[in-house]
Amino acid sequence: MTKRTLLYLPVLHSGYEALLTRHADSDEILVLGTGFHTLFPKLAKEIRALSPERAAAHARLVVPGTPVAVVEPDGLAAALDADVVVVPDEEIMHRLVELPGLPDRAEVRFEPTFLRWDREWSRARRPARFDGRISRAALDRRLMGRAQDEARRSSDWWRQVGALAARDGRVLGTAFNHHHPTEYAPYVDGDPRNDFSRGLRPDLSTAIHAEASLVARAARDGLGLAGAELFVSTFPCPACARLVVESGFRRCYFAGPYAMLDGEDVLRAGGVETVWVDMEPEDAVSGSAGGS
Repeated sequence: MTKRTLLYLPVLHSGYEALLTRHADSDEILVLGTGFHTLFPKLAKEIRALSPERAAAHARLVVPGTPVAVVEPDGLAAALDADVVVVPDEEIMHRLVELPGLPDRAEVRFEPTFLRWDREWSRARRPARFDGRISRAALDRRLMGRAQDEARRSSDWWRQVGALAARDGRVLGTAFNHHHPTEYAPYVDGDPRNDFSRGLRPDLSTAIHAEASLVARAARDGLGLAGAELFVSTFPCPACARLVVESGFRRCYFAGPYAMLDGEDVLRAGGVETVWVDMEPEDAVSGSAGGS
């Protein structure tokens, strides 16, 4: 089986390093060359970008022994003529693999490029104070899985969160935390949150939280959320909890905790039921754990 990894590599950070390392078993790693500026003009405006040759040189240091080369548009068809092609889950790469004239035999695998930085507490499955309902129901786990997939699309290195609104099992909308004015805002000039402990001065941020984005988009599209259910990969912060209450959600399903449990008090006072969705694999659950 032949496997190639294809990516746009403007800079080398821990997320890209992790991606390259995961796929060091590739037959070849290919970095997009400057010829793709014609297809994607905004690439030429990336003032931080290394030259493709320099980026490839850095990549060789990350994965010594794996062939790394620069590919130009006229070599793209040959590059994608493989059994498996791994590409970052980015807009440019989605558009790239859909170009006409490319071979379609390859299995294209999209993967996130950003490394999530979380402390040990964030790996816990359940907040210490939580005494509400626990679910392992198939539908709840499936919808939570969708929310977790959304979280992986986030470019936030500190915390990736995904949210999903549903009514009677039907998905109404999805969102993930992201930054304004661009996804790169905190990485260009630094993140204003760096000098503050979590939970303090949430106004000093370039990010919009997943729940806030979900509610804002619903308002924009004229979609009522009253009586709907919220699935969020991480328990809402207090500010988002207030939005959840004001939007009329009747339940909030979550899979990961948040250090500031004030949000739980807000949801409880607002009549929003909280449900912890146990996402542990079936074989990791001892005994019979029935969903509710």
